[in-house]
Amino acid sequence: MGTFGDPTFGAPQGGLTPGEEHGPNGQTAAPVPSEVPQDLIDPNDPRLTSEELNVNVGADAYAQPAPPPDARYRAKLKHLRPKDDKQQDVDYLAKKWGAKMPQLVFVTGLEASIIDPSGKYDGLKAFDFNVSTFLGRDNATKVGTILARLKRPDGKPYVDANSRGNAKFWMDLFVKALAGEPEIGIETAWEWSCPDCGKAAKASGGDYPRALTGMHHFPAEPDQTKRKAGQLYSPEVKCGVNANHGYSRCRITIARFLSLEELKK
Repeated sequence: MGTFGDPTFGAPQGGLTPGEEHGPNGQTAAPVPSEVPQDLIDPNDPRLTSEELNVNVGADAYAQPAPPPDARYRAKLKHLRPKDDKQQDVDYLAKKWGAKMPQLVFVTGLEASIIDPSGKYDGLKAFDFNVSTFLGRDNATKVGTILARLKRPDGKPYVDANSRGNAKFWMDLFVKALAGEPEIGIETAWEWSCPDCGKAAKASGGDYPRALTGMHHFPAEPDQTKRKAGQLYSPEVKCGVNANHGYSRCRITIARFLSLEELKK
C-alpha cells in the first residue's frame, strides 16, 4: 500500500525492475515515521492539548479504499524509472525477452493516476512495469501504442503511421513524452493471483499461478453495506490451492490505452 492518504493499487515492491515483477500483488510499504522528515513540534503546543478532535471511532483508518470498477477513465501518466544492477535510477533498462525468438528490448515503467471529477476514485493509481519495445502481434509495441494515443503540448501527435526508428529512438521519445505527465484514457481491469503461490513458483522455477482477470469474475461482495453503496464484487480472494495462504487483494491493471478523443466516444 502506498503512503497513508495516497491509495495505490499494485505498486512495485522495492528494488523490482520492469520485466522482473512476476506477482501482481506486490505493494510498496509506507515509510515508518523515523524515515519521514518532520518539523520539531513542542508536545505542549496548544493545538495538541486544547483543540478537541472530532474522531469517528466507528470508522477504520486502516481500511483500503474500494478499487475503481472496471471502466474507462481519464488518467495522468507518470514515468516510473527502474533501477539498474547498481540500484541506480535509470530511464530504462535493456533486456532480452522471448523464449522461442528472443528480442533485445528496452523496458521501463509508468503510473496512471485516475482523474475523477466526482472525487470518488480521483488519484487512485494503476501501474505497468513492463512498457517495452518488444515487438508483439502485428509488430505492435507498448511504447508505440501509447505514443500513438498521446499529443504533444502543441496538440500535434507524437507519432503517426509513417514514424520509423530503432528501439532507442522509440524509448527516448516515450521518456520525453512522459516527462510532461500527459493525460490519456485508460481502461482498467481487476487482476488477482495468490502472492504466496507466486513466491513458491519463483523459488522452484515452476509455473506461476493463473491470474483471475476482470471484475465480473470476482466473488460477490458479502458486505451488504458495500453492496448498497454499489460495490458488487469483492476485491479480496482466497487462495484455492493452499488454505494457509488465506486472502489477498486484487490489483488494478491497465487493460487498454485510449486517446482522449476515443475516451469521449
